[in-house]
Amino acid sequence: MQKKRNKFDFYPTPMSIVNELVHRLNWPKHSPIWEPCSGDGRMVEALRKDGHTVYGTDIQNGQDFFDTVQPIASSIVTNPPFYRIREFIDHALGTLGVERLAIVCPERLWACGKGLDQFQKFEPIRFVNLAWREDYLGRGGAPDRALAISIWNMSKKQPCRFEVWDRTDQSTFFEQAA
Repeated sequence: MQKKRNKFDFYPTPMSIVNELVHRLNWPKHSPIWEPCSGDGRMVEALRKDGHTVYGTDIQNGQDFFDTVQPIASSIVTNPPFYRIREFIDHALGTLGVERLAIVCPERLWACGKGLDQFQKFEPIRFVNLAWREDYLGRGGAPDRALAISIWNMSKKQPCRFEVWDRTDQSTFFEQAA
């Protein structure tokens, strides 16, 4: 029997991942960022505390990313619904033509035929494995998911760089939004 998924695939990004992503993103502060799967706002809040202008939208508030025909900003940082992640990448980079994209994703995103095809079409500039696991699904037990981060900058044509991140001393810089 398959466990029922949360409505709208709402699984808040663990703060340890939010912290590392925001801390290591290194995008210009003058360029606005769109968080189209903002959920409880933790990624939006952390990016704002880091000095970025951020626009948060979410399907829970009636703003479905897949209905968007014009991007709110040319950069996106988000944790998209994994069951539609390939469609999300195609829509963001292909249909909307955003310049920068950073997504939390399964560590095996590219490890299949469809993944290889999409990787060759939209090769990220960075693919990051995380050196720790989180209780991502909130089951209260042992960490259940190995995650990664894919980062694109479509204005820079360069081979993908593989990285492994461990938690830095900056991991507690951003607190979870109250």
